[in-house]
Amino acid sequence: MDAVAVATDPRAAHLLGLWSRLSAQHVTLGSGCGCGVGGVSVSLQDFELDIADYLWAESERLGEKSVEAFLLLPGPIHEQGQAVMRLLTRLEAGEADERDADWLLTRLARTLESFAKLHGPMGTAA
Repeated sequence: MDAVAVATDPRAAHLLGLWSRLSAQHVTLGSGCGCGVGGVSVSLQDFELDIADYLWAESERLGEKSVEAFLLLPGPIHEQGQAVMRLLTRLEAGEADERDADWLLTRLARTLESFAKLHGPMGTAA
C-alpha cells in the first residue's frame, strides 16, 4: 500500500514549535521581576483557551463563517483541551482550506510571537 503524503504548512509548523516551547514555560505576573516573589506564576499554556476564544470571537465578529466552523469542528472552544496545540496541528496537516489557514495563521503568528517577545526566546521551530 502506498503511503499518502500529508501536505504540511511551514508557517503552522513554525508556530507549533514556538507554542510547544512557550507553553511549557512559566511566567510571573504582578511583580517587577521574573523571580516569582510577590507575583503569580502561570504557564503560558493557561492562556490556550483565551487564544482560541479570541480567534473564535474575531471570526464571528468579522463574519468569517468557514473559519468559525473550522474552529468549532472539534467542539465548543471551552471544551477543547490543548486548543491552540490541536489547532496548529490541524493547520500544519493542511486540514483547513488555504484562505482559512491564512486567516488563522496570520492572527496566531501575531499572538504567539508577541508572547515569545515578552516571555522567552523565539528560537526556531524544529
